[in-house]
Amino acid sequence: MMDARELAIAMLEWEQLMREINAVAVQIKVAVLELRKTQKVGYTHASYSEGRKNYNYQKAAQDVSPSTIRAHTTTKEYIDWPGICKAEEITEIPFTQSAPKVTLKLLA
Repeated sequence: MMDARELAIAMLEWEQLMREINAVAVQIKVAVLELRKTQKVGYTHASYSEGRKNYNYQKAAQDVSPSTIRAHTTTKEYIDWPGICKAEEITEIPFTQSAPKVTLKLLA
């Protein structure tokens, strides 16, 4: 069992090691973001993700007729923007996309 002094030393050592590990993790993530491809070495996986897209159907269908909007509007006043775009054959749907990211894992 550790005494208070040994515990404090162990915690400070852990803190320093975590800072070093986190600095290496940042370097790995930057490199994988530049490569834009998942990397696997040994038990370490750096998984690359392009980021999630969020489509803006309302913006794409903003110029459709009021009758088309009414045809895709429920009684709860929900406007089915994807349905409107499909009905009007609108294929250019604006979207936002989150930033690419890398997830670093150590597999046992």
